[in-house]
Amino acid sequence: MLKGKLVELRPVQRADITYFLQWFNDPEITQYLLMYLPMTEMGEQKFIEDLGTQQAGTQAFFVIEAIEGDKRQPIGSLNLHNISPKDHNATFGIAIGDKKYWSKGYGTEAVSLLIRYGFEQMNLHRISSVAFSFNERSIKMHLKLGFKEEGRQREVVFKNGAYFDEVMFGLLRDEWKKEKIIPAIITKNPKSASRDTK
Repeated sequence: MLKGKLVELRPVQRADITYFLQWFNDPEITQYLLMYLPMTEMGEQKFIEDLGTQQAGTQAFFVIEAIEGDKRQPIGSLNLHNISPKDHNATFGIAIGDKKYWSKGYGTEAVSLLIRYGFEQMNLHRISSVAFSFNERSIKMHLKLGFKEEGRQREVVFKNGAYFDEVMFGLLRDEWKKEKIIPAIITKNPKSASRDTK
């Protein structure tokens, strides 16, 4: 488990399908994600079955749980994908599926936990990410966590009836060690795998 003050990250479970179908069939959420087709129960079941097998080693997937006293409430998911053992880099993606937890620091802390896990446990040298140019909340989070804007692909994404830029971000381990933004607590090394659509 990866645990902070607001959230805890854990491997995916079969029971999470219910949450995924709810979150990732909501257009208000998927407008910020690469995915755009409806999510099916069959497809989600296959994804979970594939975790730890064909995707192992190239992706790491976590469910984000809000810490509410002694209880835990699933509120979203995040992952490291395109993990390169040769180049020691990866890309992360995140979605807070429960909109009650938007703009309250849960996503920022979840990503800080993932960053520390990637640099300190996976020996990554670099973590990359992208955000759509209209997603101001995501752009602010990246900058707060120390990511550098490295470029833009102009009008590469079609969302909500218009074309938008894709903003590219990167964070190097030395930069993160220098800043140590929002320290996180690793309580146990999880064993899981993931996908890059969330």
